[in-house]
Amino acid sequence: MPKLGLEMEQGTLLEWAVDAGDPVSEGDLVAEIESEKSIGEVDAREDGVLRRTYLDVGDAVPPGTPIGIVAAADADLSDLEAEAEADLGDEGAADAMAEAAAEAADESEPGTPTSDDGTAETEASTADVKASPRARKRAEELGVDLAAVDGTGPQDSITEEDVEAAAERVDEGDSAAEVKASPRARKRAEELGVDLTTVEGTGPQDSITEGDVEAAAERTDEGPTAEPTPEPRRIDPSTAERYRRETAVLDAAAADALFDATTAAREAVAEDASVTDVTLLVVSAALSAYPRCNATYADATHQIHEGHHVAVRDEAGTAVVAEAATRSLSEVIERREADVTADAPTPTFTLSNAADADGTGAGRVVNPPAVAALEFDPVGQRATPTDDGVRLDRLVTLHVTYDTRALDATDARAFLDAVAEAAGRAPALVTESYLD
Repeated sequence: MPKLGLEMEQGTLLEWAVDAGDPVSEGDLVAEIESEKSIGEVDAREDGVLRRTYLDVGDAVPPGTPIGIVAAADADLSDLEAEAEADLGDEGAADAMAEAAAEAADESEPGTPTSDDGTAETEASTADVKASPRARKRAEELGVDLAAVDGTGPQDSITEEDVEAAAERVDEGDSAAEVKASPRARKRAEELGVDLTTVEGTGPQDSITEGDVEAAAERTDEGPTAEPTPEPRRIDPSTAERYRRETAVLDAAAADALFDATTAAREAVAEDASVTDVTLLVVSAALSAYPRCNATYADATHQIHEGHHVAVRDEAGTAVVAEAATRSLSEVIERREADVTADAPTPTFTLSNAADADGTGAGRVVNPPAVAALEFDPVGQRATPTDDGVRLDRLVTLHVTYDTRALDATDARAFLDAVAEAAGRAPALVTESYLD
């Protein structure tokens, strides 16, 4: 795992660019990883084959942690695997450490009770627990029983932070002790006064992330929808956990196409055209390709709508662009900038620009009875290693929030794919919006 910045604490695997067993050449892209708003690429350092992978998509580990092995197809990996698995808390390494600790205890404490086979007896043996060496040492220092700790590291192994978090929960009598949450999420929950037992996790193995805690705090402080729609609708806190989120990143070509279309539109038809306006055309095209997301859920019925009534959220509030699929870019701009909440139809989808929302996470929550919302962040940068250093490219991140009563993760990912495809032809969509 590379270190993308001085303050980087962990990196998340976004995608394996090649599958295990595939050949690679020096300089080939092997994986994409993310930390905060930066995305980095992991390139092969030599010709060979991707022999082993240690992370799944969504797994997060500290910089310097092994994530895979590239080597010649016939190379002996025993030394590399032993080193990697020791760092990752491999079961074999854990067993060896436990045996060594038991032998040391026998030698230093002759009076220690033993079982029939001569091994030291404990109330709960931790020999089979998957934990890193540093985690085991920290557990011994803090008196933490590893058998009672949930691991958040690779392959559910226990990290040093997991041990410290468990110790804090015991010391403070944390009522959320059994909740699976990252140390940063627990710290953020304490700062914001959020009860972790009421938060649904969207991280690996449904663990609670720092973002989940902040979203729960927003729902408590502001209600699920911070801005009024034609008929203000808020998610009942008791049902807020029905909403989940999927994330994707536009490739460089699609991101460039989105901005190129915006620049061309400003020069040709509307000086006040924004990337949000162009993205609305992109979203409408994606809703046509995947209409399950252009829908409402009421009376236990998932109803797909023909018209795209898109609520657009920005720093000024919420405006509904009715029949977005039939609007030219100029009409989209006019409708978005006008105060049309009085007579606007019920939204069937929500779009928000994270930059316009001033980081408030406005796009995290759906406007019921609509079943989905898209928040896009167009201001990120992608750090790509080059021969001369690092090149910063545009980075557009997409987050789709969906109502689990009507949609699932497969629907969300399919819609994100449709958005990515439409973004790649954004210039054509702007032109086509003026044609009958």
